[in-house]
Amino acid sequence: MKSLRHRLLFWPVLFSSVFFLTATAHAASIIEGLTTITGTAERMISYRHQERFVFTDDGSQHLLVNLGNRDSENQAALALMVKESGDLGWKETIDLECSDHESTADLLIHDNYLHIVHSCGKELWYSRLTYDPHLFTWWNLKKRRIFKSFTQTPSAPTLAVDNDQTFHVAFTLTGRTNKVQLTGLSSEKPLRSWDDAGVWGSKNRRPAKAGRLLNLDTGIALIYTDVSSGDDSQSTLNFTRATSGGNWTVPVVLEATPAGFHDPYGSHYSASVDEQGNIHLIWPVDKHLKYYRYDATTEQWNSSFVLENPHNAVYSQVSLHTDGRVFLIFNIGEQLQVIESDDYGLTYTSTVILIHPLLGEGYDWAQPRVETPAIFSDRLPVLQQLSTVPTAELGSVERLYLFSVAP
Repeated sequence: MKSLRHRLLFWPVLFSSVFFLTATAHAASIIEGLTTITGTAERMISYRHQERFVFTDDGSQHLLVNLGNRDSENQAALALMVKESGDLGWKETIDLECSDHESTADLLIHDNYLHIVHSCGKELWYSRLTYDPHLFTWWNLKKRRIFKSFTQTPSAPTLAVDNDQTFHVAFTLTGRTNKVQLTGLSSEKPLRSWDDAGVWGSKNRRPAKAGRLLNLDTGIALIYTDVSSGDDSQSTLNFTRATSGGNWTVPVVLEATPAGFHDPYGSHYSASVDEQGNIHLIWPVDKHLKYYRYDATTEQWNSSFVLENPHNAVYSQVSLHTDGRVFLIFNIGEQLQVIESDDYGLTYTSTVILIHPLLGEGYDWAQPRVETPAIFSDRLPVLQQLSTVPTAELGSVERLYLFSVAP
């Protein structure tokens, strides 16, 4: 294990005028251990571009996970878990009807409500819940089906609300002939009605497409992946903004790579907006991890590699501290690394390497999906997914391992 730590600390990085990473690590206190959360869904915390982890003002943590089909327990797959401040365990507070092992979801807290959008079969649902800080639980669930089709399947939805209190949803839509396109809905009254809000990118049989909606205060922006058609098809990472007239600007292509290089769902990216309106975006490019920064003042993008050489870095997250610092969390093989910036993403320093323990031959860390909150104020909780090795008597069980970093 010591030799592995040594290799990770001295892997080469690429320096540029926009982005620079030093090898000096900051001291960090780490609490770690297996959580009580278990399930059977392989994508327990997928996709990367969605948000599922939030804090409330009382310090409680709230996590939406897919626990797999639980027909014998008469419960749906998507479960909202709560961990009270200072508590060691998680408890399930609610499950979302019409969700199965394939369902994915996105959430946000706005006006003291928790808003959720999730997929299930050929339907898309919006839910709203109220938080009780005395009981540390969510209640008063209200919901509305916002999309239904007999021939088209929605997936990978994301959710945002603009300064005019209009809600926006973007999701991937697959038709009967397996043609895929990114599409959107919007609503001023999400529990009543939703309207079409446009389509983006190509419509073809290449499925690696997913969108992330962001509120820039000046309006809604969309980051999305797309795949072009043809023998020389490319996977692209794109950026567009909604205009005052409801149209969308011509997309800016941030990256173009050979199609199908690493991201089967087009979702292995994470993005967040800081208090100054800058966008911080991370995406693996041929397993070279790349960071993109949108400057709110100049309205220009810059990019640079975090890791120069490929190191199987395919899972990543962006988290913002309430003091303005930006954190990038990503896997290097089976392990995780955290780097931070105290100048809104202009430069970064290495914070800590999160090396998981050896739990025995019965555990598989080969798909180290990672989940962190988009915004935090104290310790940074980092969840890493692992699996138990299936046996003749028992199938694989998904687990979550917690690192708690005090930067």
